[in-house]
Amino acid sequence: MDFIIKGLLAFLILPLSDNPIWTDSMTDQEKCQAEADYMAEKHICGHVWGVIGRFEGIGYGFRPDCNTCTPGNSGMVCTGDASAMGANGMWYRVRSWR
Repeated sequence: MDFIIKGLLAFLILPLSDNPIWTDSMTDQEKCQAEADYMAEKHICGHVWGVIGRFEGIGYGFRPDCNTCTPGNSGMVCTGDASAMGANGMWYRVRSWR
């Protein structure tokens, strides 16, 4: 529970004007990996800094392929899928669709 609180605090104190996680010049896969790495480092169990693609699903659990939200039968294609393990042993996953 402590890592969730630390993650929320890290999210709340970040300036909203700058995105320290990824840039527009990165591919969706690169953005997903950068965001998963950031979530794992900061123990954030939630969305950070906007949406990658048209739909973004995040998840966390004890496996690299933990569940995330999906866009359902929207016809979108998965454009990025990345996981990172935090020091706490938790896996953080980010997927994007367009």
